[in-house]
Amino acid sequence: MNFFDSEIITCVNRFSQHSWLFDKIIVSLVGNHLLKGGVLAIIIWWAWFKEEDHHVHNRKHIISTLFSCVIALALGRALALTLPFRLRPLHQEGLHFLLPYGADPTMLETWSSFPSDHAVLFFTLSTGLLFISRQAGTFALFYTILFICLPRVYLGLHYPTDIIAGAIIGMAIALIGNIYLARNKKIQTIENWSYSKPYIFYPIFFLVTYQIADMFDDVRALFNGILKVIQSIVA
Repeated sequence: MNFFDSEIITCVNRFSQHSWLFDKIIVSLVGNHLLKGGVLAIIIWWAWFKEEDHHVHNRKHIISTLFSCVIALALGRALALTLPFRLRPLHQEGLHFLLPYGADPTMLETWSSFPSDHAVLFFTLSTGLLFISRQAGTFALFYTILFICLPRVYLGLHYPTDIIAGAIIGMAIALIGNIYLARNKKIQTIENWSYSKPYIFYPIFFLVTYQIADMFDDVRALFNGILKVIQSIVA
């Protein structure tokens, strides 16, 4: 563990177990998808139906951002699975991490902490929102930092560099996606479906935003289940 991570984790961990109520609030916040991705999903829907002169422009960037979120999360998971395994702070014995009240000491112990999935996904989404509304994007970025990422550092689920790396990946992919994907004619075609085929577009749109709010947990569980079935058949 590097000096930067060690110093920040040690500093933040000094506040652990000072207040039962504060610790429980943080634990609840980290475990509640509605208070994390749900808030940002609401902003996506608000931005989609917001009436203004740049209506078409906004919708192209929303679709580009959603595609970017899927790509970013897939890349983040690929890196976590292929890079050397990194123990989370709460599982690092040498760190002597003091677990906040109500936190599960076995949380994500089989998952590598680098990079942070949450940072990858929600920094992608927040950065994409900046192309639609400066105010909404700024709010989303601050919300991601204060209510999604910092609580995970406090609970020992991530080192600061896990968050920083995830943020860099997410912001880079959001920038690339919104600069290049938004110009693609296929994005325009998908946007046109909201007018010509709303019965197809909006169920898919809802499903994608729901899965973003849920961190694609259902998709991951389904994929893992299928993978186990295939492995059992092959074996």
